[in-house]
Amino acid sequence: MKKMQREYKVIDFPPLTNEERVTLERLNNTPDNEIDFSDIPPSAPNSSGGFYYINSLKMPKTDIHTKIDNDNLAWLKQAGKGYQARLNNVLRWARMNNCPITSM
Repeated sequence: MKKMQREYKVIDFPPLTNEERVTLERLNNTPDNEIDFSDIPPSAPNSSGGFYYINSLKMPKTDIHTKIDNDNLAWLKQAGKGYQARLNNVLRWARMNNCPITSM
């Protein structure tokens, strides 16, 4: 099978304003123990997970053929179109959270 190598496509974000740069510099110089995290809601168990930056990249893809259990496929499809992207997000979340891989 020929593996296609693709370049990442990054979304072009608008340049920062001077006010945004000053805010970021002030935040960068603030010690962690002085930051109030109390207004940040906890992550929802059904959230998409991942970071916006990762989701803003067009990740290269490789076509594969695999089999998936029917119950897992139904779970991925219950939210409608985009089940393959959800499958990738689940795998990426598991990898980023050091979920162990065991053979059965």
